[in-house]
Amino acid sequence: MLIFACFVVPTARAAEVEKLMAAMAAVKHRVVSYKEEKQMEMLEESLHSEGRLEYIAPDKLIRSVMKPVEMRYIIDSRQLIIDKGGKLQVRSLENLPLVRVFVESFRSVLAGDLDTLNKYYSITFSGDPPAWKLILQPKDKKLAVYVKKLELSGTGDDIQLYVVEDSNGDLTRMQFYPFDSKVNE
Repeated sequence: MLIFACFVVPTARAAEVEKLMAAMAAVKHRVVSYKEEKQMEMLEESLHSEGRLEYIAPDKLIRSVMKPVEMRYIIDSRQLIIDKGGKLQVRSLENLPLVRVFVESFRSVLAGDLDTLNKYYSITFSGDPPAWKLILQPKDKKLAVYVKKLELSGTGDDIQLYVVEDSNGDLTRMQFYPFDSKVNE
């Protein structure tokens, strides 16, 4: 896998990327709290939400929005389940390419899956361990029309910030914090 990683990032950084991906892959279950801010050109004020994000290896993500409206997004393998107060909608990620680009970026980093990251993105790695930053730019030109880049940064095996910059200038920032069940439930 190290040889593969050398094609993704400069050789001097390949070992650091491998180490980061191995550390991420070692964590099979994690739960974090998040606060999200969306800045959209068409809106005068930012949109805010907060909640909990859970990852269960190898490919399950559960995003529980607590504010402003309670709902859950469950991504399990290749499907998205939207739970709005017990009313479920099930959709295939294959039919939602824009959702899939976000899912694959986040899920692949959490799983330490460099092969999948490289399949969908051009990857730039920076930082001085234990701090790190990944910049992902979509390879698919159809997706690049919508998404300029995704940035993930953190320390060790923790993602602390996820930023999505859309091609139209809209920006989404998700800040992650240790989960405290007393505060969030």
